[in-house]
Amino acid sequence: MTYHSTTSNLRTHLLTIHPGKLSEQSEGNQPPLKQARISAFLPPSSSRGLPAARQASITDKLTRFICKDMRPINISQGSGFKDFVYELEPRYTIPSRATITDRVVKLYDTTKDNIIQTISGQKIALTTDGWTSLATEAYVTVTAHFINEEWELKDVLLKTIEAPKSHTAENIAKYIGNILDEYKVDRESVLSITTDNAANYVNAVERHLQAFNVPCMAHTINLAVRKGLGVRAIESPVNRLKATALHFNKSTTDSYQLESKQKLLGVKPAKLINDCATRWNSTYDMVCRAAEQQAPVAAVIMENKLGHLELSTSEWTLLEQVRAVLKPFKTATEALSTDRFPTASAVLPLKYVLLSHLKPPIGDSAALNDMKTKISTDLEKRYNPNKDAFMLLNTSSYLDPRFHRLIHLDRDQQQEVRERVKSELMVIAEDCGGYEEDGEVAAMAKGTQEKTALGAMGDLFGNVYQGAESTNASGRPTVDIGNVLQQEMLIYESETPLPTDSDPLSWWKASGSKYSHIAQLARRYLSIPGSSVRAERVFSTAGIIVNKKRSALDPENVDRLVFLANNL
Repeated sequence: MTYHSTTSNLRTHLLTIHPGKLSEQSEGNQPPLKQARISAFLPPSSSRGLPAARQASITDKLTRFICKDMRPINISQGSGFKDFVYELEPRYTIPSRATITDRVVKLYDTTKDNIIQTISGQKIALTTDGWTSLATEAYVTVTAHFINEEWELKDVLLKTIEAPKSHTAENIAKYIGNILDEYKVDRESVLSITTDNAANYVNAVERHLQAFNVPCMAHTINLAVRKGLGVRAIESPVNRLKATALHFNKSTTDSYQLESKQKLLGVKPAKLINDCATRWNSTYDMVCRAAEQQAPVAAVIMENKLGHLELSTSEWTLLEQVRAVLKPFKTATEALSTDRFPTASAVLPLKYVLLSHLKPPIGDSAALNDMKTKISTDLEKRYNPNKDAFMLLNTSSYLDPRFHRLIHLDRDQQQEVRERVKSELMVIAEDCGGYEEDGEVAAMAKGTQEKTALGAMGDLFGNVYQGAESTNASGRPTVDIGNVLQQEMLIYESETPLPTDSDPLSWWKASGSKYSHIAQLARRYLSIPGSSVRAERVFSTAGIIVNKKRSALDPENVDRLVFLANNL
């Protein structure tokens, strides 16, 4: 039946002509059907019911997630990410890429302002290094290090600045100077700048910035070890290990065959490690892994007739000896690569220990003796006593309760360090405005006296038999601060050295009040990094951010993203 009228007429028609049909719809006392709202056919509103504060909080966490985990900003626009967020909170509106970019800029500015306030008035140490991205854009990065009032070692990344000009010492100094100006850091507040041994960076720090340059000890160790590995009798088997590792890492057939031999011989499956000249300890790691996998590797070499990769028994014996020689260098490098504990104070003590380890015992082969001699010769010329860094590092060692005896120095050098420390303590004391004869200073200078008969006699005689003391403007007697500092240093030097695996910062936190002046100096010097590892880690972060898909990132955005990934 063609129908073009109202629903009421339709109902009348059904009741009259088809009385049973309408009653069927009413069976079971079901409620009458209602017309659905149009909103029922649409997804739930993403903003309805979600407070603005909650929306802003989620957006802030999303921004931090992108920055801390080094994800591209457009990850928020992917369909999979949207589905994931919708499942968690369907009312949340994912912001646009432009909005997140604005949030990144604001987060960068806020974090930067916080760092400026944190390091304001602090004595800080810096590390710096250079890096080139996949887009062949050059960068210079600077990190700052300091110890806070809780005796915690802190480090922050200041900036990763583009360096389009040639990397001369003058230009590098300008880049570093501009970063310091941007963070309102006075040149006098910079204790030292740790760099690798590149001449342009060393000259930039020493000649143009007029700052103390601390050569990276880990890089120094690497250079010395490379010299030792250049001995022909050792270089030949090491190069063969490199070729072996390269072969098995490129040949899928032999790689699978090696894995089956490992299982057959009960050796833990592991890939061979190849040496890399710029990766510290990689030679040691390569030799260790090759020794562990010697049996399955030899089986594959023999089965596939790869004689050019085979090492003789005498060569394996020599490599085992090389491995023993290199082990302390790996330990030293790892100890210097931490950013949780002081490292500059351990540089010269480590050099002393490593040189002692290199003394050739009777019975060493000629090749091994030659290797030790080359490493020793290269190490000995580093950290020349005539360089400013030598005294800086020894002062740091003196202020470290693990090394304050300075046994790596002769008596004249020890005394020179003590004189330098005392002169710097005098400056600190003068900056405090002098001392009156009361409180801790008077107690340390004269000892505490109880009101006994002898104490009363002391009051009676006064200074008649001791010579008059000087007085301040108010007429109160003052203390010779030089004697106070000398006393403080003597008591500190009598302390039993901490075990070398102890945390000196924890010791200072507990004992700082006992040596109030030395503690102030220790907070400065123990913040100095002994290696440039921290700056080089920044480039590992930068390499993840500026990858092949993001190589067109603007240098300003590279700085922001690298900065936030390291400082959040």
